[in-house]
Amino acid sequence: MNHSDVVIIGGGAIGLSSAYYLSLKGYDVTVLDSNTSDLYASCSWGSSGMIVPSHIVPLAAPGVIKQGLKWLLDSKSPFSIEFTPSIEMASWILKFYKAANKDHVARAADLLRQLNMHSRALYKDLDEKIDFGFEEKGILMLCKTLAALEEEVAISEMAQQLGMNTKNLTSSEVSALETGMTTNVAGGVYYPSDAHIDPGLYLSSIKKELNAMNVKILHEVMVESIEIDQGKVVSLRTKDNAWSAKNFVLSAGTFSSNLVKQIGLKLPLMGGKGYSVSMNEPIKKPLLPAILVEARIASTPMEKIWRLGGTMTVTQNSVRINNKKLMAMKNNVKKYYPEYDTAWTRPLKPWVGLRPLSADGLPYIGSFKSCSNLITATGHAMLGVSLAPITGYLVSKIISKEQIDYDMKQLSPDRF
Repeated sequence: MNHSDVVIIGGGAIGLSSAYYLSLKGYDVTVLDSNTSDLYASCSWGSSGMIVPSHIVPLAAPGVIKQGLKWLLDSKSPFSIEFTPSIEMASWILKFYKAANKDHVARAADLLRQLNMHSRALYKDLDEKIDFGFEEKGILMLCKTLAALEEEVAISEMAQQLGMNTKNLTSSEVSALETGMTTNVAGGVYYPSDAHIDPGLYLSSIKKELNAMNVKILHEVMVESIEIDQGKVVSLRTKDNAWSAKNFVLSAGTFSSNLVKQIGLKLPLMGGKGYSVSMNEPIKKPLLPAILVEARIASTPMEKIWRLGGTMTVTQNSVRINNKKLMAMKNNVKKYYPEYDTAWTRPLKPWVGLRPLSADGLPYIGSFKSCSNLITATGHAMLGVSLAPITGYLVSKIISKEQIDYDMKQLSPDRF
């Protein structure tokens, strides 16, 4: 039986960030990660790397399910649901539908803004210690249609009411700001407080830092079972070994719900399948990161790389690539950036990953009432990288029993 003060299940951006802040507090930490040491298969690796205080609207928002059903039969649509005959899928969709209302959006908006702003500050501090390409260029929301622009301006006004700095832009104002490539849009919104990183570089850099801090990171280790006694986790078992600890952190993405189901706990999660392609030294690339709104595409220039990511397919566990969706994603980029050539991405190997989707668009951060030493840190959807440092910071506060200034009830794993 191996022992640590804290054992973390999952070695993506959230698991490693949790290990960092726990180690700073003096805890002996072990990370058990099912992926290989290069972390290419991690959901964090292929993300857009955006740090987005601007993303104040949770995934569970009015009209999302309706839009998903509308696009269901469109093989090229950027959002869809892969229906499977299971109780878990039906239950998740029902909970998501109930949460997708204006009251929920209003409650979640300020919390998401606060968490993202704090996470951004933590990233900035971390970058002074370990370099991972942190850039403060802001993010553009680019709209092809006036209808989409009107919706983004409404979100911009809500963000302003929460104290955020935003700029609503005409087509010519977008062109004046985006000088790296020509744009063809009706207008956009600029969020100067947003930032971005290279997520792959973050993973490798923080791993080196953790190694220097004597954090044990074990790769290709799959947790198979959890053992509990008197309302607490006492050990984890893999094929060949077992680990005991005082506290356990669950940051295993979509795998998390199946794991806790073994001990009678419920954690509504689905996978949000998405793709990305990364062009190395393209002929041209944008100056600023952007969300191509109608196409649901994230565009991130990272030093020599230009990464395009997108699509959201709600699924239980499928990582099968839908080539029609992938091709549509690549082709849609040209509608916003006319100078882009689809040949730049067609020969590239796509990355595919499953973002863990909670049933209301907010992450699960906190301990279970019935299992107080099991702390969840998952369900972040597209905000996993953006919220990684603040999640790790909160996990360290929870385990050390320090006061937290956020409304953690909204993030509780017991809220459903």
